Amino acid sequence: MHNKQRLMIELLALLLTVITLVLGGLMYFSNLKNTRQNLIGVELADFIYNTDYSMKFGKRIETFYGMQEDLLELRDSFDDVDELHILSVRNRLLFSTEPAMLTERAYSMPAGNNMSDGNHLYCMYAVGDDARILTVSKISDIHREMGSYLLKLVGIAAVGLVLVLLLIHLVWRLLLEGKSAYRIAAVVPLIWIAAFSVMTGVDAYRDYAGSSRELCESIGESVQADIANVEALGVAREDFYEVEAYLQRYTDLIPEVEELSIGEDDEISYKMSADYLRKMALDYVLQAVLLLTFSILILAEYQLFVTNTGTLTEGQNGTD
Repeated sequence: MHNKQRLMIELLALLLTVITLVLGGLMYFSNLKNTRQNLIGVELADFIYNTDYSMKFGKRIETFYGMQEDLLELRDSFDDVDELHILSVRNRLLFSTEPAMLTERAYSMPAGNNMSDGNHLYCMYAVGDDARILTVSKISDIHREMGSYLLKLVGIAAVGLVLVLLLIHLVWRLLLEGKSAYRIAAVVPLIWIAAFSVMTGVDAYRDYAGSSRELCESIGESVQADIANVEALGVAREDFYEVEAYLQRYTDLIPEVEELSIGEDDEISYKMSADYLRKMALDYVLQAVLLLTFSILILAEYQLFVTNTGTLTEGQNGTD
């Protein structure tokens, strides 16, 4: 019986380590996709807002003259986008750089969402209230980055699991009394899962915060390029107006960025959204809490099973 209890705890440690590893990988993969979507959104911002501005005067996007050529030119200006599709609110394809058949799941995806298959990343953006733009890009570089992260995470998980199993075995040998050994050994995987969950959460959060800074640098480069283009047309800097409204196109597209401003030296200052970052941190905390709760429930259920089985066995032996 004692060996079965120890085996149960060891199997629990293995199961929870694998679950934490998978959840950590999925979170990291989701972060990579969201970061890519934001970076593409920065490059699409001018096109989206110029189109939206025209639509506010009652012009239907289906009647835009030269939209097909504009879409092809926009695609060719991207390094990381293969195709662009403009869809109506009823998921009807209006314009496309490559009218290939896409899945209904991709066409019906709400604006602000993304999805992936084995080879491509699909990102959807709103164009006013009556249309959306779908980008299609290769996902091979995201897979490479994901592979590197998983190798690191698997290495940490393997080392941690080996140490946990050794510690459980050591506790079982040192404590001859079964109940004490079980209770102390059961705490070991709980501590390990808490530490592993926190580590994966902090690691993913740190990487995501770093990618947010990279995103803001990309916004700064785009803004400075627009300023240079306007000045090249002969517009003096003091004649610039509605700068705040111009910058709002980026904060509307990217939820992580709450506020942007341009300094006297054209340096872009940004303020990250505290609410959004708080939500990201809460997601990681909830993952750790759920795993711990799951662990405790499994141990409690097993303890009840052992107790009831032992009581039943004793009753049967007394009758005989």
